[in-house]
Amino acid sequence: MSNNLAQKIRHLLAVRNLNQAELVRLSGLSKATVSDLINGKQKSASVKTIQQLSKALRVSSQYFLEEDTVTPLELTSHLPDHIRDFILNSENMDYIILAHKLKSKELPPKAVEKIIETYEALMLNRKE
Repeated sequence: MSNNLAQKIRHLLAVRNLNQAELVRLSGLSKATVSDLINGKQKSASVKTIQQLSKALRVSSQYFLEEDTVTPLELTSHLPDHIRDFILNSENMDYIILAHKLKSKELPPKAVEKIIETYEALMLNRKE
């Protein structure tokens, strides 16, 4: 796990726009432990500590345990910000599942756009 642990924690803090004090609060770990982990003074961590970090930073424990694990944010870094934010927001899961279903049914994007336009027209007529 070596210094890679410190790098991964720092990376997630930056991605989540969190500071050390917030990580202490969210994880329930001591200020000294978090500081030592972030600064690479503590090269490894217990399973419990990894679980607390994972929960606080909203990643799988595997992210810290495996060398080549990446975050969803790293996987989507090539996407425009608004699309990446949409994908990474758990409140949008129903829409992501729906998009997958539309794709698996081979419904063309133009047909979906037409359905949306028809729906919007119906809603507009309802208001009048």
